[in-house]
Amino acid sequence: MHMANRMVLNETSYIGAGAIASIVEEAKNRGFSKALVVTDKDLVKFQVASKVTDLLDQNGLAYEVYDSVKANPTVAIVKDGLNKFKACGADYLIAIGGGSPIDTTKAIGIIAANPEYADVVSLEGAVNTPNKSVPIFA
Repeated sequence: MHMANRMVLNETSYIGAGAIASIVEEAKNRGFSKALVVTDKDLVKFQVASKVTDLLDQNGLAYEVYDSVKANPTVAIVKDGLNKFKACGADYLIAIGGGSPIDTTKAIGIIAANPEYADVVSLEGAVNTPNKSVPIFA
């Protein structure tokens, strides 16, 4: 008999006006120490990302920004983001943007919690993985 395994792709999502304010409460309540903010260069340039990073600054929450996401992110972008996540000592992720930043953030979180998928390409299609996740706010 086969048993299905579950993969948690995105632990927490807030949607709607004022949703970003929930990041502060979630991060503080969970005792997180540092976020990796995953976005793209245009969202930084047009000060969309700063709506979140300013909030983090105002509340004394540490973070680093990974802004190398591009449309239809590649395996190399995901691996680069994962390396940044590990190198900066982050313990949670914040996605800012549309599908590409969100998908990249999910992939980073899955691999950080499940190193057996570090090649990234094994995430394509159905995979079995333990129920572990790195918290993601998208």
